[in-house]
This record gives sequence, structure tokens and C-alpha cells, in this order.
Amino acid sequence: MKNLLACLCLFVITASSTAAVLLTENFNYTNGPLITVSGGTWAHTSGATTGEVDVASGAVNLTSAEVEDVGASLTATTSNVFYAGFAVKFSALPSSGGEYFAHFDGSAFRARVRSLIGGAASGKFRLGLSSTVAGINVTNTTDLSLNVTYTVIVRLTNTTGVASLWINPSAESDPSITTTETANSSTVNSFALRQTGGIGTLTLDNLTVATTFAEALAGGVTSGPPLILVQPVSQTVTQGSNITFSVAASGGEPLSYQWSFSGTNLPGANSASLILTNVTVAQAGDYFVTITNLSGATNSDLAELTVFVPQPPTPPGPPLTPELSVLNYNTHGNFVADWSTNSLQVRAIGRQCAYLNPDIITFQEIPMTNSGWAKLPDFISVFLPGYYLATNSGTDTFIRSAILSRYPITRSQSWLDGADLNPFGYTNANFTRDLFEAEIAVPNFPLPLHVFTTHLKSGTSASADAQRRAAEASAISNFFVTVFLPGTNGTHPYLLTGDLNEDIARPATGSQQPIQRLANNATGLHLTTPTNPVSGNELTFSIQSVNGLTRRYDYILPGGLLYSNIASSMVFRTDKLTNPPAPLLTNDNYTASDHLPVMMWFANPYGTPFRLLSVESATNTVTLRWESVSNRIYGVEASTNFNAWSTLASNLTATGTNTAFTTNSFPSQRFFRVFRLP
Repeated sequence: MKNLLACLCLFVITASSTAAVLLTENFNYTNGPLITVSGGTWAHTSGATTGEVDVASGAVNLTSAEVEDVGASLTATTSNVFYAGFAVKFSALPSSGGEYFAHFDGSAFRARVRSLIGGAASGKFRLGLSSTVAGINVTNTTDLSLNVTYTVIVRLTNTTGVASLWINPSAESDPSITTTETANSSTVNSFALRQTGGIGTLTLDNLTVATTFAEALAGGVTSGPPLILVQPVSQTVTQGSNITFSVAASGGEPLSYQWSFSGTNLPGANSASLILTNVTVAQAGDYFVTITNLSGATNSDLAELTVFVPQPPTPPGPPLTPELSVLNYNTHGNFVADWSTNSLQVRAIGRQCAYLNPDIITFQEIPMTNSGWAKLPDFISVFLPGYYLATNSGTDTFIRSAILSRYPITRSQSWLDGADLNPFGYTNANFTRDLFEAEIAVPNFPLPLHVFTTHLKSGTSASADAQRRAAEASAISNFFVTVFLPGTNGTHPYLLTGDLNEDIARPATGSQQPIQRLANNATGLHLTTPTNPVSGNELTFSIQSVNGLTRRYDYILPGGLLYSNIASSMVFRTDKLTNPPAPLLTNDNYTASDHLPVMMWFANPYGTPFRLLSVESATNTVTLRWESVSNRIYGVEASTNFNAWSTLASNLTATGTNTAFTTNSFPSQRFFRVFRLP
């Protein structure tokens, strides 16, 4: 009996020494390319280095639209049997034949896990498995659903090349599918993730590679109480806007959500996103979400909604007293064949510009094809005679920006054209176009106005474009902080306009928040929310879409000096005008572009109050003396009853800190007033 016990004890020690976890990965990195944010844990293996595998909200994203493959090394082992466990959720279906998206790697690919819709019911998909060859050897017979998390375990017996796959197992004895292989072993030293056409769109999380089924299952199962990965963010919006609060969480599924407002549960608010449409002041306050599963519950941070009610402009024109107006317009000119003033599109843009009569216009997406940008002088001569023009912006060889001004443009300069984006989190790429600046001498502004415009990299938020767009926004922010603002420019009026390709009110999955990178305390730029005065809608894209307006891509971000002097703003739409006045046509906004123009009016930030210093009466004259600002224009009026006023002088240009005006005395009592123009 003693000898038997000794043998049993020796057997247990030997078995436990062979078990090992070779790789564990929960992908809890900051959002971005996996090979960058993982700090070297994952490396590029094959495919292109663009369209990178990326991490968002604590999971890795794989998609048919991108092509990079990545791999992570395994701890060295003498084991002949390898297990990998992971949690996977599909949000878009694969193709009929599908493709493989995960496998063991080394001297050959083994245990390829494949997604496909072949054999599945409509709207469903299946997982397949192959090992020594890429074709499907076997497919599971279980139909799987989108947006449901499944635990997948795959086993490779290396000496034979045979692979097996389980879906949501509890033990290795549960039903599985197994490939039929001939003996074909290889070196196994890593686990790889693959992106290619046909796999669909999926997130993969909680990857564990081990030498036992139990270890792989423990790591691959998404379990435990809810853990919030991305908290909802406070927002400030204009009344009538639509907003979305979102949360991302991990934990054992199913996860249940309940949003609350000021401590009261909101009926029907039971998903990861809370969408509020046409918000009012009554909806301002604190929101949070409670997330629950079988293992527990947790509350998110409070997210505050601030709703303000702007004074609406009198449509369609500006208020009575602004001194500076700025129009921003993406002209949708990429690959346009005709950019002459005979073009219906150019005429529609020109009619709107002539009608709105802005002091400054920033254009993005002026086409390089057919020298569209070179025809802007013709545009000015027809629609905006006398305007100044700056066109020396950077280009991606297809489109460029331009700035037009009623006032003299004293300098224009292209910044960041082709700048390296590596320091800003996007590898092996440069700034797509540029940041274009015009310095403008505005009347009654003692300091020059700096107008910047840009067109950030376009594309869907879920693509690599989002990462590149965010890197470009970071490069612009860095420019303002390190180049423009130091020295005297920090006291100058400045603003940034452009097609920023982001809707801050509706942050899509994969958004890298370029607007937040631009509008912050460091840059001094402020987010504004112009709306259409008729519809109350802040969206600007796409007026040409059958789905209507769904995004806000076009922004005017003023620096602090101009921001504190905003007189009014609006998104302009010709189709919302009743009987549009000539020369406008009702359909001009649709003909002109897929974007709507955004306009903003500013009061003069240097318009300081002044006071009357003295009134002096001589035998036949009266002299008024008041405080003034050099180069400002003033007027003087007289009245006998404070109701009717007659002009004594206008266009009096001050030459110093005080100004005097003398007029003949009157035979009867008079009241005088001095006012600043305009």
C-alpha cells in the first residue's frame, strides 16, 4: 500500500508539470493599432501594413475590409498538443465560402478557424476548421447569430496535424468537430489573427493559448461580473440636437443595461447606447447606466448633459450688428469634370455665396482635375467681384483648399503638408492634405485675423481612416500649441474651419474623437453648434443622400477671442426657405454639394465702450470730445425731443485716443449723441 501511494503521488506531480499557459491576452489596451498599442506583444506577420488590426473598447477588431495579419509569440514548450480559447462576436456576416481568421503559426499554418454562411439559415453563420490545407475540412452544424458572444476552443495535435473545435463547451468531452488529416507536424511558436475578404466583421477577446483544455476554457470564457471599459462622456449641445451616450463593458453574457436620468430609470433604455432626439432644457442633468449579469452589477460614471438655447438668427440673413462673417463650405469637388462657371454645381455654390455675402469663405475639396482650383478667379469675377483669393494650399493631388476674403489677405501659408504622423499614433503614413492659413487685415481689427482651414482624412469611423484622421487632428493641435500660439499670435483672433469628418453628437463605433483633439484648452479652439434656423438641425451631411442628413462633418471652431464675440450662426439650406429670393433656387443646396454650408457672424472683439469727455460751447459753435480707438469710425446726431435724430456727421475716422467734433450752434435747445460705426 505504501508503494502504491508513492506511485500515485509521483504521477500527479508529473502531470501538473506539463500543463502551461503559453499566451494570455485580454486586449485591454488604449484604442489604436494592435501592434502599436500592445508594445511589441503583437507583430505584423503578413498582408499589407495599412488596414491594420486595431483594438477598440478592450477587444480586437477583425474585418473583411482590411488586410493586415498579426501574431503573438507563445512561451516555449515541449508539448505536442495545443489549445486556444477565445470569445468572439460577429457584427457582419462572412461570405458564402468564408475565410479563416485565426490559426496556430510557426513553420506552417495549423488549426485554421474559419467563418462562413454556407449551409446556414438566412442571417446566420457557421464556423469551420481546417489544418494542413487552407480549404474547409469540416464545418460545424450549429447556426450562429450576429451580436452574440461565443466561446470557441480549438485544439491542435501537432504530430498528426489534426485539429478540433468546440463552441460554448463546458468540457473536452462535449461535442466538437475534428479535421481528417495525414501526419504532418510543424513547429508551433505563435498564434495569429488574420484579416481578409470573406471573414465578415468580428471582435475577438480573452485569448488564452495553453497545453490543456481547462486552461484554454478558463481564459476564453467571457465571465465574471460586468466591467466597464469605456465610460459615457458628458456632452454640451444646443436645444433640438440629437445626442448619444454610449458605454462599453465586458463580463459574462448576457449583459443587461438600464439607463437612468437624475436617479430615475428611463423606460425602454436597455441597450449599450442611449439615444436622445430633439433634446430640451428639461432633459439636462446627470445620466448613468446600470449593467447587470448573473455574476453581479455595476454603475457607470455620471455623464452630464448640458443643453443651451441660442438666440436664433432671423432667417435667412445675418443679425444687424456683426462686423465679421465667415462661411465654411465643402464643395464636393473630387474628380469633378467641369469646374467652370458654366457648371451647374459651381453656379449653385456661387448663388449661395453671393446671397449670403460673407466676408470670408473657406472652401475644401476644390478639384485639381481640370484645374478646378485655377478657375477660382473666374468664380470670383462672376459671383464675388473684388474678393481676395489664396490657393497655395497643400494637396493629395486630387483636391485642395482655398480661402476667399472681402478684406486683404496679407499672407497665406500651407502647414503640415505631408507631415509625418508617426509621432501622433499613426504609423508609416503622412498628413493627407494640409492645414491652410490666410492672414487677413479686417477693418477695425487692430491685430490680423488668422483663418485656418483643413480637410481631414475621410472615410468610415470603423476603418483605418479614423485612426489617420485622429492623428491629423493631433498634429494640428500640436501645431497650435507649439508653433502658432507661442509669442504674439496667442493674442490674435483666429479660427479653424473645415470638413473634419466627424459627428461629435453621434460618435460612431471606432471613433477616435478628432473634434475633442482639436477643440480643447490647449489649442484655445471652441466647439460651436450652428443649426438650421428653420429645422433646428445641426447636421451637414449628406443632403444628397436618400437617407437625408445623418452626420455633422463641417465645423467652425473659433479661438477664445472670437468665441466670446459670436453674434449668430447657422447651417444654411435653400430648400428650407419659403420662396427663395433671387438668385437662389430651392434645390441649390442639393446641386452644389453633399455638404451644407455653415456660417457664423462675430462682433468686433475690439469694440470697447467709450465715454463722452466734454461738451464745450463758444459764441457760434459747439464742440463734442469723446474717447476713441484709432482707425474706428464714429457718427454724431442731434435731436430736439429724443425721438427724431438728424445726422450731423458720419464716417469720422479717429486718429488717436480721443476725437473732437465741432458744429455750428443752434438757435434752440439740442441734444447730441455720438455712436460708433458700423
